[in-house]
Amino acid sequence: MESRLPQPKIKLVKAKSTLSTAGSSQHSKAIASQSTSNITNSTRMGDNMKNSSKTTNLNGKTSTENNPPKETGLIRSQTMSTILRQRPTQQKAPLKRLGNAINAIEVKRQNISQRPVQPPKTSVTTNVKSTGKPVTKPTVKPVTKPPAKWDLKGRLAFATEELSTFKNKNKEMSSKFTEMEETLQNLQETENIFKVKVEKLECSNAKLNEELSQTKAKHEEYLNEIKNLKETLKSLETSYNSVTESLIEYKDRCSKQEKILNEQKLRLDECEEELKSEKIKNAKLTSTSEDLQILVHNMDKERRILHNTMQEMKGNIRVFCRVRPAIAKESSKSLCHINYVDECTIEVGRGEGGEIGCGGKLRQSRQDFQFDKVFTPNSTQSDVFEELSLLVQSALDGYNVCVFAYGQTGSGKTYTMEGYPGDNSEGMIPRTVRHIFHEMKQFELLGWEYRIEASFLEIYNEHIVDLLDSQHKLLEIRMADSKGNDLYVSNLRVEEIHSPEELHNCLLIAQQNRAVAATQANERSSRSHSVARIRLIGKHTRKDEMSIGNLNLVDLAGSERLKGEEAARTTETKNINKSLSNLGNVILALLKKQDHIPYRNSKLTHLLMPSLGGNSKTLMLLNISPLDECYNETLNSLRFASNVNNCKTGTVRRTKMLLQN
Repeated sequence: MESRLPQPKIKLVKAKSTLSTAGSSQHSKAIASQSTSNITNSTRMGDNMKNSSKTTNLNGKTSTENNPPKETGLIRSQTMSTILRQRPTQQKAPLKRLGNAINAIEVKRQNISQRPVQPPKTSVTTNVKSTGKPVTKPTVKPVTKPPAKWDLKGRLAFATEELSTFKNKNKEMSSKFTEMEETLQNLQETENIFKVKVEKLECSNAKLNEELSQTKAKHEEYLNEIKNLKETLKSLETSYNSVTESLIEYKDRCSKQEKILNEQKLRLDECEEELKSEKIKNAKLTSTSEDLQILVHNMDKERRILHNTMQEMKGNIRVFCRVRPAIAKESSKSLCHINYVDECTIEVGRGEGGEIGCGGKLRQSRQDFQFDKVFTPNSTQSDVFEELSLLVQSALDGYNVCVFAYGQTGSGKTYTMEGYPGDNSEGMIPRTVRHIFHEMKQFELLGWEYRIEASFLEIYNEHIVDLLDSQHKLLEIRMADSKGNDLYVSNLRVEEIHSPEELHNCLLIAQQNRAVAATQANERSSRSHSVARIRLIGKHTRKDEMSIGNLNLVDLAGSERLKGEEAARTTETKNINKSLSNLGNVILALLKKQDHIPYRNSKLTHLLMPSLGGNSKTLMLLNISPLDECYNETLNSLRFASNVNNCKTGTVRRTKMLLQN
């Protein structure tokens, strides 16, 4: 049954929320829930009091007495909760428990025992602050039943009591909250400290891990080294055993060698005595060898003088006549009548028919010619070179020597001078070079050292051509000195020869570059005068002497008249005949001992000037054909050669020089 008394005009505001903090424990949550329940009860009482204030006023007081004061406990508790709710909370990291943080770090330390983590206690039990002081929970009074709805004063007193209890609880909670904030700050500070320690420990852990990996690698290396050392130890042990065995053998050998050594010492003493006697003999032999070298050198000088006098007695200009044999394709042709009176005389006449006279009668006309040597068709190349080698020896002694082959086309001039490959068919030029190298080895025993220089040229249509160089260049004959004793050709390529093979290669190049053409007398006729110049330079270092000898080997072009189809080579024939006729004029002037000798009328006579009338030994190899159809040309060649043979020059002098240190 409701009361008819007027309810009091006190409005109790319901607490909208409980105390909430970021770091509150379960105990604070329990207190907040209890306070909310009490506040709800008080609001209910307030509603009842409003209803009762409409009817009556207790104790005769005015209606304003029942109005709550402006600052009541309920309003203050509501304000405190709102302040706490509206208080800006710092967004901090979630709070870690101290025990858990310490345990997380202390896991790495193996020697430190860990404390068991106790489960958090509820709000009923006591809480421990960061300072370690226990906080006891206030004793809870037994809950009394609220007064009846009609008992407003009782209900008001009951509400005021509850409000005072809530204020006390609020104070306790605020003090706890401050203590919890302090503990939170302390824990954050300790957390930061432990974070720094953790970072340091992590860095040290990383370093230790690296060191551990390095030590593991070193440990593996050491293990490998140990394995290798064990293997080497085994090999050394085996080698040691073998060495010990060999040492025993060597000891036995050493004992034997000691005996042999004693015997050798005795022999050594004997050898030393013999060596002394041999030294004395060697000194005597060296003195005698020096005397013999001086004697040999003097004898070599005398030999050269005697060889030169013998060659001068034979004549400084000599003529050899060589008759070539008839070849197979000439078997059907008639031959001249050639009679070999002796080694130096040849008789030439017509063949079987003889020579027709003015009255148409046949007359037998035979002419005799005398030369220094006559070679029959059976003579070989070596027979001819046997006579020529004496002049080559003169060139090695330091004299100028000239050998030229003369005769008509097809008489065998090129075969005589150059020949064909092979020991029996080699010509005068390759045999001369081989003889020079053979004699050089003999002269080395006497202290002479030789150097050979070679050049090849041809005179074609009164022009000088270098056969070793295909380039066109100006070649002129010039005097080597003002006296005119020697000549040289400008811009001529000169090759130094070290072996006979090198000169043979140069000769092949010269043969390929020489001007040849086909004629009626020969399929490959030489249309130019070929000259091979070999210079021999000898040095004797002990005696400081030097000798220079020039050897000219000339293959003249053939001389005959061309007819019919060969008229196209009239210019070549004219130049060849002109040079040969000028050669005859020079020989004739030398025979008559004229003051002026026309050497410069042709390139050939100008080049052969030192050989014909100067300081040189000259050999003319006359080549004639045995065919009857060549009889007139043969007579012309024989007459020209006999004129050359009758020519005499002055005394030949040797080119000798002294070396200047």
